[in-house]
Amino acid sequence: MMDHAHGYGLISRLFHWVMALLIVWQATSAILHYLVDDTAITDFFFGYHFSNGVLILILAVLRGVWGLINLSRRPAHDGGLQRLAALGHVAMYALLIAVPVIAIIRAYGSTRDFSALGVQIFSGMDNEIEWMTNLGNQWHGFVGWILFALIAGHIVMAFVHTYAWKQPLIARMTKGDERI
Repeated sequence: MMDHAHGYGLISRLFHWVMALLIVWQATSAILHYLVDDTAITDFFFGYHFSNGVLILILAVLRGVWGLINLSRRPAHDGGLQRLAALGHVAMYALLIAVPVIAIIRAYGSTRDFSALGVQIFSGMDNEIEWMTNLGNQWHGFVGWILFALIAGHIVMAFVHTYAWKQPLIARMTKGDERI
């Protein structure tokens, strides 16, 4: 269940892969919304965008707490390149929280009701709070694309480590132990 020096425990792996699926859904919905808005397929994927964003926020906070609990048990990040990887992970965690928080701030400042996961979170304002909606309009998508770029780099580097450099890092997050 717990992380260890050679890989990640079951809880960390579940957080990782559930969040990965949700992020693939979010990326798909964002790309469709950008490229072919007002289509049935976009409406289907984007219809879950808000709920998935709230779920990602909740999971990111829980995953961060779990990561801190396991920090001393996790595989070491020794050396310059591994420290850079650790910094990249911290940036991804920060953006996994920042992107949905920015969207929630925008939603709170709007005149529309906000619901996620089938629960109304708050009612719309009588009058729009312009700074809140502007913050979301200007930064949610931009920071989201930065997050997707970091995640793409994360995936590429996992494959580089595993297949080019013969360091079986992918096994840490699939099997739980790079020695297997």
